[in-house]
Amino acid sequence: MATIETVLGAIPESELGITLSHEHVLVFMGADNHHYPWLFDWDKTRERVTRELTEAKAGGVDTVIDLTTPDLGRDVRFVAEVAEASRMNVVVATGIWRDVPRSFWERDPDKIADIFVREIEVGIGETGIKAGVIKVANDAEGVTPQAEPVLRGAARALKRTGCPISTHQWAPEEVGRRQVEIFQEEGAPMDRICIGHSADTTDVSYLEELLSTGVYLSMDRYPGGPGRPDWRQRNATVKALIDKGWTDRLMLGHDHAPGPVMAGREAPEAKRSGYLHLADVALPALRDDGVSAEDIDTMLRNVPREFLTGKKS
Repeated sequence: MATIETVLGAIPESELGITLSHEHVLVFMGADNHHYPWLFDWDKTRERVTRELTEAKAGGVDTVIDLTTPDLGRDVRFVAEVAEASRMNVVVATGIWRDVPRSFWERDPDKIADIFVREIEVGIGETGIKAGVIKVANDAEGVTPQAEPVLRGAARALKRTGCPISTHQWAPEEVGRRQVEIFQEEGAPMDRICIGHSADTTDVSYLEELLSTGVYLSMDRYPGGPGRPDWRQRNATVKALIDKGWTDRLMLGHDHAPGPVMAGREAPEAKRSGYLHLADVALPALRDDGVSAEDIDTMLRNVPREFLTGKKS
């Protein structure tokens, strides 16, 4: 049986369970948590994040794929604490988001791959916690000259380790197409790659073009928001792809990121965990629209397991 790396160590694939494909445990733009830690109330932050994960666990979520990278303030020690307290499986990431550090601008793809490979095979920093996925990101600006070597490095790290890639794309501008082209140029196995934020478009033809290359799609960012498809439109896109036979290439998520509590302030009023919109709202609606329990189970259980392990059911 294959194993999957989580922040608390490797687990058998049978323990993965219901998995959300694209989430965050805690995000800090510019890594302020590391540079200016006195700005935050860590006890309240820890309590808030633990509550959300615990509530998600009670609501049926077994695993979240946490795609937080160094330029988003990744802190795997913090993630390990809240994962242990909530009993949630959390797969953590190596890679780089949109804010490519200047130190990467002069590194060639092989040197970038070396960094990712170490975090996959040895561990992140001195923690011994191993990454179970590689994250890369390109938004409305497209794949910039600084970002392209990161994608190529990720592809080479995948080829060396078998660790899968999950991307952030700006789907309205079809940025995933260029991501796929680069991965193909690098000879990466396309069935180990997931193109994320794909529910930000309702263009089914574009999404089928991506799927035809062999990649997975993460249909996430539920429930949607201003200027983007709402959850009903996202559901309609998911159902259209299911009806066209793509169920076994789709995963679901929210891109939820509980925020920190600032020092000297009260924690925000507790609301229903942001990891549960799918379970509470979107999935019941999909069922009402005729999507089978088997198809939903495939997207939440089977596909994430295949993505993370490289093993077909």
